[in-house]
Order: sequence, then structure tokens, then C-alpha cells
Amino acid sequence: MNQKKIQAIELPAMKYRAKNGLSHEERVRQRIRSVPRNAPGEFDEFTCSWNSFSSPKLTAGLIQRLTAAANEGSPSEQALLYRSMLEKEPVAAAHLQTRILSVLACDWSIQCEDEARAEEVAGLLREARLHSLLRHLLDALALGYSGAAILWEEGGGTIRSFKKINGANWNFDLAGNPALTTLSGKVKPLSEYHPSQFVFHTHKLQSGPGQRGGLLRPLLWLYFFKHYAMRDRARYLEKYGIPFIIAKIRNDDFENETVRASILQSLSKVGSDGAGVVTEGSELQLLDSNSGTSSDYQSWMDYIDRLFTLLILGQTASSSDASGFSRGQIQENVRCDILEADCRNLMETVNTQILAPLEQYRYGTSGTLRFHLDFSAPENLMEKASIVKTLADSGFRADPLWIRKTFGIELEKGVKI
Repeated sequence: MNQKKIQAIELPAMKYRAKNGLSHEERVRQRIRSVPRNAPGEFDEFTCSWNSFSSPKLTAGLIQRLTAAANEGSPSEQALLYRSMLEKEPVAAAHLQTRILSVLACDWSIQCEDEARAEEVAGLLREARLHSLLRHLLDALALGYSGAAILWEEGGGTIRSFKKINGANWNFDLAGNPALTTLSGKVKPLSEYHPSQFVFHTHKLQSGPGQRGGLLRPLLWLYFFKHYAMRDRARYLEKYGIPFIIAKIRNDDFENETVRASILQSLSKVGSDGAGVVTEGSELQLLDSNSGTSSDYQSWMDYIDRLFTLLILGQTASSSDASGFSRGQIQENVRCDILEADCRNLMETVNTQILAPLEQYRYGTSGTLRFHLDFSAPENLMEKASIVKTLADSGFRADPLWIRKTFGIELEKGVKI
């Protein structure tokens, strides 16, 4: 393969890499001692979308066009369609919220052998509103990517705040190197900024660029299929839900356009309002509309809703497979392995892109601080109490000290209840 062909292949794949050939992730992992310098309002232009996409009619062709554009590195309209979908599809929105909140509900901490240092850094991150940043970064579950600018104080010893970047303002080359769309419409690669200037989080269902890795692609197609089922069901209800009425009137009244129009208008009120006025001698006939049924539409939409649940939460529940738990307990919680994977992915991003440079700038050390999310399941005290009771019924006695430690109940001897 000649040099021109090699360059033609490499150019779209590497156009947002740094001049030294390193990707954004590779630059982040370098130990660079210099501190980013932020001008006031430098990143304000990236906090809202400048795309004029206005939610056109949802069609298969539209989804194919937007996903193809995202494949080429321009996911802006795909991200905006996702926002529109959340506003119109409550089932998907609710399940995505459940998955995001399951991560945010995990207590976070800074781990370090020096407890004073750990508490100090935790306080700095709270003041910088780390929790709000984590919520923003978890948009990557759907979009495949999410990022924010880190606003460092002079010297880098403190993080002032995080400036969240709108998901529609990101662009990528074919290798997945990120860039930002400016107010003027130009594209500015992250490689032109300091390596510690941004935190960029990705979520990938499969290997490849971030804009193809989130839940968004299958969610959009499910939303499309359900959207048309609801539209057709609305037409069905309009056709069969309101009785179809025919009026037999005199020939003279039929020939009179004014009278005929008045009777027709009155008949429409009979269908919707339950009251109307016709001429004397008119005969009304109600046509039977019981031949149709909407159960097929409802079954299809219920099937789509189950797929939403399976895709986002990783499981569905029914009375036959609940395995001793209530349907609500299983349906409301994300599968444990998915929750753990989401937490570990987020922990890696915070550790490498926020905590590592902060430790280097503030203390001049590396590797002593770790960000941790406690995703361990809480103890099932009811299950342990049942075990204690079973052992007691079998003649065994549990250690009172263990009982106090496990259940937090102070026991007294000789007290009869």
C-alpha cells in the first residue's frame, strides 16, 4: 500500500490526536507538572447546544441518518434526539433514572493511608460539587460519552468547579479522539488543551468509538417501534372508541346544504359530547363498533416496555420468576453486576482524570489517593434473623455478642416480655 493511501486512511481516524501522535487517554496518563490556566468564562460556549436540530418527524430514515452521522464523528443530532425521546417516553426515562440513581446512591469516599489527607481531599471535592459532576458523567450510559472542563485554582492545589459540556457539542474522529464544537461552528480537539483540563467519561457496550458505545442506539429503535404502535392505536380508538352514527333525514332536508351541514355538525356532537339536535322525523342509526380490538397494540407496547427494562436494568420480573422477591424489589433495582461495572468504570475515570492530577499538583505525590464508590449490597438482616431462629429451634444458641454487633440490639438477661 503506497504512502498516499495510508495517509488517506489515517487522516480521518487520527485528525483529533495531539501533534505527538498521542490520544486523549494517553495524554491524560502522562505525568505533566504544569497546571492548566483558565480564563474567566473560557468554557461557557460549550455548556449549551448551538445545533438547530428541531425534532423532525420520527422515521426509520431519520434514525439511520443520525446514527450514520454519529459513526462519522458527528453525534450532535443523535444526542438531541435522545433528549427529545426522554421527554416523550416515560418508561425509558424512568429506567434510565433508576440506573443512574443506583450509582449516585452509593456512598463515595477518598481512601488513603493518611486519613487527614483523605478527609482534606474529600472536602475539596465536595466544595467543587463532585456529586453534580458524577450525575453529568453518567449520561455516558446512554450517549456513550460525557465530559466536563475542570476549573483549577491558581497553582492547581484546588478545583474551583466543573463546567459541564453539553452532549451535543462533542465530535470525534474515527478512532474516537474527542473534540468540541465552538460557538463559531469550528471544531477544537481536546488535544489542543492541557491534558488535565477535561474529565471525559465513556461507556461502551462494545469496543470502538465512544459515540457508538452507549444504550442510545437500541433505545432509539425501541422508541421508534413503540411510537408508531401508539400512533396506530390512537387511530384505532378514534375509529372504534366513538360510535359511528348515521342519520336518515327527509329528501328536502338532504337537498338543503345548510340543514344538512347543521345536522352533520350536531351528529359529531352526539359522538363526542353525548348530545345533539336534528330535525323532526330524522332517524338515527348507531353502527356496531365491537368488531375491533386494541389488545394487539397493547401487547406490542407491553413487549417494547419489557425490552426497555431488560436493556437498561439488565432484568425483567414476573410472578413466575421472582424467586421469592416481590416484583417491585427486582424491577426497581439494577442487576448487581451491572451496578458494580458502572461504579468501577466511574471510579477509574475520577481516579485517573481528577484525583491523580489533583494529588500531583497539591502534594507532589502520586498513587496515594483513591476514589471509591461503595457498591456492596446491604446486609439482609431478615435473612440472618431467620437463620438464628432456625438454629435456635434446632437447639443451638447464637453468641449474644454477635447478635448485638449484627443487629444493633442490646440484650438483657432475665427480662421477660
